[in-house]
Amino acid sequence: MSSEDTKGRQATGAPAIELIGISKAFGPVQANKDISLSVARGSIHGIVGENGAGKSTLMSILYGVYKSDAGEIFIGGKKTLIHDSAAAIAAGIGMVHQHFKLVENFTVLENVILGMEDGGLLKPSLAKARKLLQKLSDEYELSVDPDALIENLSVGHQQRVEILKALYRQADILILDEPTGVLTPAEADHLFRILNGLKDEGKTIILITHKLREIMEITDTVSVMRRGKMTATVKTKDTSPAQLAELMVGRKVLLQIDKKPAQPGAPILEVENLQVTDDKGVK
Repeated sequence: MSSEDTKGRQATGAPAIELIGISKAFGPVQANKDISLSVARGSIHGIVGENGAGKSTLMSILYGVYKSDAGEIFIGGKKTLIHDSAAAIAAGIGMVHQHFKLVENFTVLENVILGMEDGGLLKPSLAKARKLLQKLSDEYELSVDPDALIENLSVGHQQRVEILKALYRQADILILDEPTGVLTPAEADHLFRILNGLKDEGKTIILITHKLREIMEITDTVSVMRRGKMTATVKTKDTSPAQLAELMVGRKVLLQIDKKPAQPGAPILEVENLQVTDDKGVK
């Protein structure tokens, strides 16, 4: 891509994220095949697909967990080399993994500042970090106590700590991998309120999920992956669960099966006056 193309991307209303020709193989397995994706600023973008479709691999490349074999990444119109998670964080990207990356016997505050060079282990800086953490928690209705031990928090609150970690590091882009798989319905509803609040503040959210109801409820746009390839990107309001399911598997899918009411037949087994005695003679 020429320097003129790159300048043009930055000069116009560039998308928050643009992936071009991303490919990744693990040995003989091609996890991602020439994938291109554009995500608008300040939107919630869903990525759906069957297990093994390559969703998590693609987002792990964006977050620097894996290095792509080919392709380019643009963040805010600027070509960005993401060779590890530190580079992703520096580019304003945060990720909440399916399995949280928290130290259970540390407090919320300790987990949030862990790994940061200016994390604030000295008392003056620690007080400053606590103040900022509390401000973020209040602003986005995360309701997390900075002094609580991770091991004493519910799964839903641990997830909020992961979100706080990303926000504390000034993430403008937040990736969530199957975030509701471990949540109760009430916790999932609270998470969606948090995500909508982040969107209202101009943050860009990427939601990886296989739950089509959630896609229809919260996303603005959705991309469908199948067998390592991107098959479609559509506006959520212009699609349906049935259409998304068909794109995911490559054929029509029955999402609802109409069954006739069961008609009881003749008994297969009848038992009357049955008594059982154990080896001690107790009935």
